[in-house]
Amino acid sequence: MKNPEDVVIRRGSYRAPGFLIDQVDLQFDLDPLLTRVTATLTLRKNLADDAAESLVLFGEGLTLELIALNDQTLTATDYVKTADRITVSASALNASPAKLTITTTFNPTANLALEGLYVTNGAFCTQCEAEGFRRITYFPDRPDVLSVYRVTLRANKANFPVLLSNGNLVSERDIGDGMHEAVWHDPHKKPSYLFALVAGKIDRIQDHFSTVSGRNVLLEIYSTTANLPRCIWAMQCLKAAMRWDENAYGREYDLDRFMIYAADDFNMGAMENKGLNIFNSRFLLADKDTATDTDFQIIDAIVAHEYFHNWSGNRVTCRDWFQLSLKEGFTVFREQQYSAFRGSPAVVRIEEAAFMQSRQFAQDAGPMAHPIRPDEYEAIDNFYTVTVYEKGSEVIRMLYTLLGAETYRLGTDLYFSRHDGTAATCDDFVAAMEDASGRDLTQFKRWYSQAGTPLLKVSGAFDAAASRYTLTVEQIVPPTPGQAVKWPMVIPLSMALVHSSGEVTHTQVLNVSEAMQRFTFDNVTAKPVPSLLRGFSSPVKVDFDYSDAELAMLVAKDSDAVVRWQALRSLFLRAYDATRAGHAVSPILHQAIGALLADQVTDPALIAHMLALPSHAELADRDSVIDTTAIADARDAVMLAIAATNRALIYARYAEERAALKSASFTLDAAPMAHRSLANTLLGLANVSADVDAQQLALHAWMGADNLTDVMGAMMALRDQPCAARDTIYQSFHDRWQNDLSMLNRWFQLESCARRAHPADALQRVRALLTHPKFDGKNPNRVRAVIHAFGDQNWRGFHAADGAGYAFISEQILRYDAQNPSLAARFSDAFSRWHRCCEPQRSLQQAQLIQLATHQSLSSNVREIIEKTLRAGR
Repeated sequence: MKNPEDVVIRRGSYRAPGFLIDQVDLQFDLDPLLTRVTATLTLRKNLADDAAESLVLFGEGLTLELIALNDQTLTATDYVKTADRITVSASALNASPAKLTITTTFNPTANLALEGLYVTNGAFCTQCEAEGFRRITYFPDRPDVLSVYRVTLRANKANFPVLLSNGNLVSERDIGDGMHEAVWHDPHKKPSYLFALVAGKIDRIQDHFSTVSGRNVLLEIYSTTANLPRCIWAMQCLKAAMRWDENAYGREYDLDRFMIYAADDFNMGAMENKGLNIFNSRFLLADKDTATDTDFQIIDAIVAHEYFHNWSGNRVTCRDWFQLSLKEGFTVFREQQYSAFRGSPAVVRIEEAAFMQSRQFAQDAGPMAHPIRPDEYEAIDNFYTVTVYEKGSEVIRMLYTLLGAETYRLGTDLYFSRHDGTAATCDDFVAAMEDASGRDLTQFKRWYSQAGTPLLKVSGAFDAAASRYTLTVEQIVPPTPGQAVKWPMVIPLSMALVHSSGEVTHTQVLNVSEAMQRFTFDNVTAKPVPSLLRGFSSPVKVDFDYSDAELAMLVAKDSDAVVRWQALRSLFLRAYDATRAGHAVSPILHQAIGALLADQVTDPALIAHMLALPSHAELADRDSVIDTTAIADARDAVMLAIAATNRALIYARYAEERAALKSASFTLDAAPMAHRSLANTLLGLANVSADVDAQQLALHAWMGADNLTDVMGAMMALRDQPCAARDTIYQSFHDRWQNDLSMLNRWFQLESCARRAHPADALQRVRALLTHPKFDGKNPNRVRAVIHAFGDQNWRGFHAADGAGYAFISEQILRYDAQNPSLAARFSDAFSRWHRCCEPQRSLQQAQLIQLATHQSLSSNVREIIEKTLRAGR
């Protein structure tokens, strides 16, 4: 086993680049089997680093043809070449500025890692974040080296008629022998990770946007000709995001054109390359037949997110990769603000809170726990995480809450003006907020350095004689790997007092900053029920000893949607605990659900979210010892009890929601989307048991569906039900969409996640999917739809008693690590709870992890996760 100390990169070891590169000229002679890149770098000594002795240029998978300085070929005494870098000696670099020319070749078709430059469906495409540019040419591939790029692309015109790169198009021409050339220039300095190139037989839709200052910007979205109609929604979203960013943050676009390309083979969701965003086609293409309502909303959010990066990430970038949350946490928060503006703020916030609680809290409690600004890493790809992104956004939201909207905006304006065109740090962002507000945020910065999810243990006391209510708040920040001792955080706790009459009083934000604090509220004449963590004001857990009746009152009467949702979840969890203990489900839960189903005032989309039960993984994260079978059995029992007790109300409300949809054709307006959301939630709830009437209801819904939301609603409802209706729907869907990559992925994922009569049957089905004629192991989306989905969402199949599910995922980790390490690393997360499982699951998972760790050829991506996961059990 490799010593982790040999490969660890530490934040404290940061050193400014010894050389700066003012200009990068790249010439690409594009060929699918042998591409040649000539890079000319205009570099100079960085006066901020007098101790620099040499220039380090990183490179992977490249054949070096030439390296020359000021037109003189370097000799073997001038540089040292190793497997992953070239080090040019200081003596060879005594002239400053200097012109360094490097010519390399490589085979893009053989690049199955999909990092750097590769070929997908006959087109060239790039992915350079975080360290992919070194697969294109030798370069000091780090985010604090910012340069102006001029790019010349040459290719066969018949095969690659469209040639795209960052910035503005300077010229294009034919150069003979069937070849043509395009020259692009990006006037804005950028790091190498923002470089992009696309070339192929692709088509486009066009539009224009007039900026706040009157500049006319050409907008282009590129895809296949057949998929162009599915790009229209993304174009609408882009224009909406551009206008919102002008209004909300004062950020105007700065180039003549903005381009997006849809790639089928792409490791990430999307990439914010300057002026040329590249998207996973799954997150860009949409129409009512091929995208659900949720897909439309996700596309809107991701298009906005990547566009917002033009300022929060591109114009101001990261000094080093430890600062990743500087751009990602900030941009996710901007995206969330935009999504709330575009949709229902209450529903959007519940979705964000649910994601944090189900995904990020789990990471905080697992072997890969890390603060939003890590102090060390082995593979930076492993830190594109829900902690850096989503928890990072919650940290920015807390600043917004603490400072207020107006002061927060002053802070962001100061940050952008102060650091435009530079590589900044998280400390720089907080400093801008301090200077704009006049507040000392030293303690608040612990959110950047401490991992883990804080717990607030809250108790209340009512003094009738004094008409006073007191809240006592104890703050506990749990230990995490490498951080045994923690210090109190600054936690904005939004709260109110709810009274039996339904009145909500004393609404405010408490500043929790000590290990123990008391807060008093006067003029309280009767004992209230505290409404805590309203709007999910901080990424924390709250422990308050509510009675079932008090939770039911919050569900019915609180004015805060997040607290209502959380209160009903608490009742679900109590029903689950009672079932595990062999007791009956409390009638209060059924009463609360019944009242919700009869509620004609609350947004149906909100009701749909409130009716969603916690996942198996969320339930497991509450246990110190995980019994996987007991968790699944108890969850099923609660769902069955809810469905059986409320059957009449479920069917009646379902009929109402369907009736509300009959009078109009499909639209993306809020009301019909809300009705579809609740109707499909109820359809799923009706089908938790093998109820023939419910199965026919799903079949009828599928037959009458005029949109994918309702088609998928029927398929999800019947996913775990072995019945004729399921067979009909699934076969029909497969046959209709078998030649559509994105659509067939939906079928693959449903089949991979489906519960079968026996856990062994689930794995057998997944293995069969791997031999399906349409399974493509080189396409990340398809691989994720089958393999990652099984390990992440098929609870009973993955945790089969004989350990076959564990062996399968281990086998696939090794298989894909050899071609696409970043993809394989995601599979490794399936074992994150192994050390808390009861026997034999614990030992069975441990055996697989030990076996994986013995493979000397493991990538750093996978090895880091496997070794940290193993250490969690020591």
